[in-house]
Amino acid sequence: MEKKIYYLNPVFEAKYWGGQALRGRYGYNPDIPNIAIAYHVIALPSHKLDNEVVGTGETLSQFYENHRELFGCNREDFPIRMDSENNVELLSIQLHPNDAYCLEHEGERGKVECSILVQGDCDRMAIRGHNAQTREEFRRMVEAKEWDKLLRVVEIKKGQYTYSPLGTIHGSPNKPTDFDCISLSFETNSDITYRLYDYDRNIDNRPLHVEKVIDTVNIPDDKNVGLDPVVEERDGCRVSTFVDIPGVFTSFRVQVEEEGTYELPEFVFFFCIDGEGEINGAPIRKGQTVFVPCNFGPLSIRGTVDLGAMTYKNV
Repeated sequence: MEKKIYYLNPVFEAKYWGGQALRGRYGYNPDIPNIAIAYHVIALPSHKLDNEVVGTGETLSQFYENHRELFGCNREDFPIRMDSENNVELLSIQLHPNDAYCLEHEGERGKVECSILVQGDCDRMAIRGHNAQTREEFRRMVEAKEWDKLLRVVEIKKGQYTYSPLGTIHGSPNKPTDFDCISLSFETNSDITYRLYDYDRNIDNRPLHVEKVIDTVNIPDDKNVGLDPVVEERDGCRVSTFVDIPGVFTSFRVQVEEEGTYELPEFVFFFCIDGEGEINGAPIRKGQTVFVPCNFGPLSIRGTVDLGAMTYKNV
C-alpha cells in the first residue's frame, strides 16, 4: 500500500447526554438528534463504530488488518481511538474494567482514557476515584448510597488533562452550565463501560453494572487528580505531551503558528482542533483527521493549526 497521508471520515453517535456544540464548531451535520460523540479514530466493527479510510474502500479495521506495514505495530487488534464529546447532561458514575476481566466477560480489552477540553476550558470539578480503602467498604457505601462520602470530587485546573487508568471511577458531579464545552479524548480501542450510579434516572438502554464495578474498581483510588502536560518548543512546533505509555498509547498536541517540522518513527493520527494548514502538502482544516504511516520522515506543517495527535509505541 502506498505510503502517503490518508484522510478518515468521522463516525457520529447520539446519546441521552449529547448536545449540539460539535455541529457548530466543526460543521458536522449527521442526521441524528444530537452529536454526543464524534469518533475521529475508531475501529470497533462489532459496535458498528469504524471509520472510513477515504479513497481505499476500506474501514479503519480493514485498513489496519490489510496494511500492517503502514503501522509497524505488534498488536493483532487495532490499539487506539480518539474522539470529541459534548455533554449537556450529567454523565453517569462509571469505570472501564481491566483487560483480563473485560476479555473474559466482554470479549475485548478495557479502555484507558485521557481527556482535554478544547472548547470552554476552565477550572472545573470532576469525580476522580473514591474514598473507600477496601472492597468491602466500597460495597457497603454503595449499598447505603453514601455517594457524597464515597466519591472523590476534585478540581481540574484550566489547561490540565485527566487520566483514567483501567478501573478508575469517574463521572460528573453536577450538570454542565456551559453547553458548548467540548472535550477531546485519547483512549485505547474499546467501548466497554460499567455504570455504578446514574443519578436514579432509570433511562432505557442505560443499565447499571454494580457488581461488575465492585469486582473491577481500583482499591484504593484516592490519588487521581488533574495533570499538567509536558510542554516543549521545537522546530517551530509547540508540543504538549499528555499520556505517553508504551503498550497503552501516546497522546499529545502539536500547535504551529506559521511553519514547523515534526517527526516520529511511529504512525500518527492528527485531528485538527482548530485552524487550517497543510501537512507535507496535504490540506487539513478544523474537524478533519489524517493518518500518517510509520517511518514517514519529517513532517512539514504549514499554516496556523492546532492538532490533537495520537500514536502507539510497541512494548
